Amino acid sequence: MERPYTLSCHCRAVRFQVDADLTGLVECNCSTCGRHGFLHWKVPAAAIRLLTQKCVVSTYKWRDADGGHEFCPACGVALFRAGYPGGVISVNARCIEGLDVFTLPIVRYDGRTKMPPGPYD
Repeated sequence: MERPYTLSCHCRAVRFQVDADLTGLVECNCSTCGRHGFLHWKVPAAAIRLLTQKCVVSTYKWRDADGGHEFCPACGVALFRAGYPGGVISVNARCIEGLDVFTLPIVRYDGRTKMPPGPYD
């Protein structure tokens, strides 16, 4: 596959492209990532281009007010996460259209024990 990568939720109500190298993929086992199956691909915000003219995403805020977990309210797929320093957004690489994530090198991060607990942990 070549850049830019096209990503979408399951119902395709939200579609966007990312023009960045597909490297540095991280799987986390914290309480939210473990439940969502989020596969982190951190990219500069400027590398993301919305393809759907008008879309609605829902935001789940958990740890802090400046970051959020964005997902499609129709199909529930987690799309991206904001709130990282330096204008970086974590995109869910599992949303790349036509990509078999089993073919990619993925690093595991033990967020379950390394991250501070949230309000409900």
